[in-house]
Amino acid sequence: MLRRQLPSANSLFTFEAVARLESFSGAASELNVTQPAVSRSISGLEAHLGYPLFKRHGRWISLTANGDKLFRAASSAFNRVTDALRDIDQQHDNHETVTISMSSTAVNYWFIPRMTGFKEKFPSVELDFQMFSKDGGGPLHDVDLGIRLSSPLDADMHRWSFADEKILALCAPGYIATNGSLDRPKQGCSHTLIEQVDQRYSMDEFFSATGQNPPANSSTMRFSDYSSVTQAAIQGQGVALAWITDASLQIVKGHLVPACTQVVKTGRRYHIVASNLMPMRPAVENMRDWLMSEMRNDQKRVASTLKADWNLF
Repeated sequence: MLRRQLPSANSLFTFEAVARLESFSGAASELNVTQPAVSRSISGLEAHLGYPLFKRHGRWISLTANGDKLFRAASSAFNRVTDALRDIDQQHDNHETVTISMSSTAVNYWFIPRMTGFKEKFPSVELDFQMFSKDGGGPLHDVDLGIRLSSPLDADMHRWSFADEKILALCAPGYIATNGSLDRPKQGCSHTLIEQVDQRYSMDEFFSATGQNPPANSSTMRFSDYSSVTQAAIQGQGVALAWITDASLQIVKGHLVPACTQVVKTGRRYHIVASNLMPMRPAVENMRDWLMSEMRNDQKRVASTLKADWNLF
């Protein structure tokens, strides 16, 4: 009798997409249907259940208490079905896919350089990367693991400490040989400061936090993507702020060197996060442990490279 009262699978799929994306139009795009069709499906589901699932705030929506409870149940159920189908597929091809969400800079400059070692350690794991260019990364959608700065939005997720946020000014060895450091520029030389447009932590904030005066007669170069900022610094075009979580290998390999001795410790921390709506697969747990081990090793190597007087770790 109870099964007859259950909503249709299609209406539950539509509801889960709207709730997850917090958008009727976003769900319509994902499901390849029209927005009115999504609205009708949700209205029919609410009429069938006898209570509202969403609060409407003009163009914005949020889940009601009942809606949140149903979303968690539906999301968990769909994830379990997805996991079961994935396990069935893997019985045939002996490969498992892990999806990880990281910044594009971290993927390009932290993960890819150690990809060979990863494949040697996990030969049967295939990787899908969900990359973001702006700091923060947003919520995790269809992702096994994410690397995020501390956020109250992560409070209901599994979290494991990854690295403290530390920011320093870096440049190429050739650049500092030609122009000098930020606090000791060579006579007749002026510095170029490289930033991302709307960078969360600016050069001005760095100078203020470290008690430095901005270099006189400096020019600025800006990019819309932080990976380009890093690449421009590696190519000797100027000085850029760098995060240890992204630039550790560049420091250890000597591609980037400190442009001054000051380091900003923001008090925030990067975490590896995962949804608590589904159990973690062994492959995901192994990858989490590998990420944490790699970062611990990076911290030791960076500290050794920059010497004890930097007091980084």
